[in-house]
Amino acid sequence: MNSTTEVRAEGNWPPKAGEPVSFKSGDGWKTGILQEVRWGLVWRDFILDDGRVIPEIKVAGCPQPPVWRAVSEVTPAERDAAEERLASMAEAGLDPREREQWFWAELNQYLAYTYLRFKRSAHARSDAEQRPDEFSERIKEVKRAVTGRLGELLEMKSGAKERESAAYSLGRLKDLETTLETVDMRSMRRSQR
Repeated sequence: MNSTTEVRAEGNWPPKAGEPVSFKSGDGWKTGILQEVRWGLVWRDFILDDGRVIPEIKVAGCPQPPVWRAVSEVTPAERDAAEERLASMAEAGLDPREREQWFWAELNQYLAYTYLRFKRSAHARSDAEQRPDEFSERIKEVKRAVTGRLGELLEMKSGAKERESAAYSLGRLKDLETTLETVDMRSMRRSQR
């Protein structure tokens, strides 16, 4: 086993900038040079020097189970910034299905965060393992979870702030869904020409 695939000791995790890292990709194991490790809304992303973004769980040597942030640790400012980045990328026509790219990473983080925020039980499979064609279904699933929680909150007399937050998140998810559908329609029209 070479140095990039050995299991790292707890004290050596995460790897340092400039070190080679091996990671699981759609077509097997690949290696890249780590530029930076950055916390997202839920998990750490490994940014490679060539611009690829790899979720921590896919990197060789990742401690098991991987460490995730508690939803309560994410500030409203962080959430707002993530939503703005997603809206900007969607409006620019970037394809969220391009794995190992920023849009894919940001969208997975946001969907996981929103789902965990409003879903109180059941653990879904890792967002890092999702297929690219599952985005529309995943957005609908998250919207269902948020809608269900919003319904519970509306029945309660308290929780106005959480109701407002759930309604806002539902609106942002709908905006993202609509933008992605528009981008898909444009892509289909271009491919038919």
